[in-house]
Parts: sequence; C-alpha cells; structure tokens
Amino acid sequence: MHNKSRLKIWVCEYVSAGGLASHVLPASLLQEGLLMRDALLADLSALGVDCITSHDSRVAVPVNAQSLPVHAGDDVYAVWHNQLSAHDIDACWVIAPETGGILFEMHEMAQRDGLSWIGCSAEAIRDTSAKSRMTDLCEQAGIPVLPSVFLEQVNAFQDLAWYDHALTYGWVVKPDDGAGCEFTYYFKNIKELSEFKVKINKNLSNPERLLLQPYLPGRALSMSVISTSNEVKVVAGHQQSVHIQEGAFVFNGAGVNEAADYLPAMQQMAERVHHAIPGLVGYWGADMILTADGQLTLVEVNPRLTTPYIGLSKLCAENPAQMILDAILKQKIPAVQAQSSFTLTLPSPTLEKETLPV
Repeated sequence: MHNKSRLKIWVCEYVSAGGLASHVLPASLLQEGLLMRDALLADLSALGVDCITSHDSRVAVPVNAQSLPVHAGDDVYAVWHNQLSAHDIDACWVIAPETGGILFEMHEMAQRDGLSWIGCSAEAIRDTSAKSRMTDLCEQAGIPVLPSVFLEQVNAFQDLAWYDHALTYGWVVKPDDGAGCEFTYYFKNIKELSEFKVKINKNLSNPERLLLQPYLPGRALSMSVISTSNEVKVVAGHQQSVHIQEGAFVFNGAGVNEAADYLPAMQQMAERVHHAIPGLVGYWGADMILTADGQLTLVEVNPRLTTPYIGLSKLCAENPAQMILDAILKQKIPAVQAQSSFTLTLPSPTLEKETLPV
C-alpha cells in the first residue's frame, strides 16, 4: 500500500462494470451485482476511501465513486488496465462470477499491475470456482458436502450411490463453474433428465462442464465469513429464498442473518472449510442445506462478496468493509457479529434470462 492519507481502491463488480458490455446482461446477476456494488461503495466512502470504478453504459452510474462508462465494442480489459495505471491505485476489490475463470483472470490482472488484492488468494479462487474440485477437497477433509458427478460421464444413473435418494427427491444439473442459480435445473423425472442429457451432448460444445447432483430437501442457508490467514469468523447466517420455476432454480433474495440460530454450527463448518482451502481470506461465503435432522451439508463456496453483504452494514456495529480490510491488511479478525435481521427481496428480473441451448 502507498503511504497516503486516503486509500484509493479500484472497485469492479464485473457485470455492472462493463464486463458484459457487448453481450446480453443476465438479469439476476445484474440485479445482485448492482446492489453489491452500491453497498460496497457506500461502505468504503463512509471510511473516507477514494473509489474508482467503471459502469456498463446501460446501467445506472454509481455514486460514491469516480466512474468511467464502458460501451459495446470497447476492450473492457484495456479500459480497466488504463484505469489502474492512471489513478495511483492502492488496491483492487473485485466482485466477479467464477464462470469461465473470470474471477481468477481478474486476480491475475491485478497481479500483473503489481496491485494489492482485497480478497481470497488465486489458489482459493481456483479451488472453489470449480465445484467439482471444491467438493473433492472438502470430502477429503471430512466435511459433509453435496456429492456430484459430471453428467456426461454417467452411463447408467442406477449405478450412482445416491440413485435411490435422487429417484425419490429429484436431480439437479448445474455448471461446474457457474454463479448463483444461473443455468441450474431440477428434474423430478429421470426420463426428462435422460432426454436433457442427450440434448446437451448434441447442442453444447463443452457438455462435460455440467454436474449432476441429488436434490437434497431442507432449508437453503448461507453464511458470511471473514477470515485472516489463521482465524475465521462467521459474522452472519442467512436464510436463502430459492424457488424452482418451470424446472429452473431462481434466487429471490435472502433473510440476512435470519439463520443466526445456526451460527455455532456454521462456525464449525467455516473453520473446517478454511482448513481445507486455506487461501480463503477476507470475505467469503458458503451455501448449505439444513436437513430435517438438523445437519448442515455444504453446497458451494464463493471466494468473493456474496449478495447478503448488501444488508450487513445495517446489522453490524462496525463497518463491514472496515472489518474485511482489517482482516486482510492487519490480520485482525472482527470482534462483532450481525445483530437482528434484514429481509432482502430482489426485484423481479426485467431482462431476458439466458438459457442453455437445448
């Protein structure tokens, strides 16, 4: 970090910052991205941090930051590189989907420009961006985690160890490196699942990236975690609002800290995950299912800010951005947890949702 009276941080929420300026904007990811962007910028501004960012010319210009518009046809990485070179930036704080290695690539860009990274290590990003690798690491550490197999590699569904369970409760298909509920599908009928498998093999250039999992009934929970290299603190536990509409999973929001009763169990799981994937530093999140017998089963780990961050400043006695900066820059674990709760309801999507070409 430079020796200046005020920090200058380049904040990039990939979807709203122009990463998809030449593409259709995925409605759900854009909504969540804009809310996270604005919450983080507000928290950093309250700390007296100077923020530099960019914005897709189709979305609202951010407040609390100096922002540059990105238009269709622009080389967005060149735009970002110029921003990093021209503004005497101290550090990069990036919120980006894991899909296609985007978050990992953004980390590499910051490293090439010699800038500090506010977030998880490159290794942790790699280990959690691929759900199959995350599952393997956590299984090896003895952590209860939702099993998965690459759909293309399944020759006979009845050979799967969890076939009987899935036959009763259903099947889930999702990308190995997806973000949120994008391209995540539910199949109750094995005939429809088999037909889907045939279609994707014909129509997708890379069908091996799709995972098959058993559907696990229970409450969809998540946690917000802040870690140093050696310590872990779950600062809030959330109830997720996830529904199945026309065979697809849809995320409608969260009860931020409405799952606070399960913080002790979440803390134990977070410590075990952190031990299995030690590069998880700063803020990270994890999704899990609370089953009928009161057990937590890990679903995925997100090595970045997650949507419930939006409500943390309302619930924490300390600025959540300050807690994250302290964890990374000072190796100081937060002393507080969220108090009370906050219902976050995402607005209905107004943009066309992309679908797999099947």
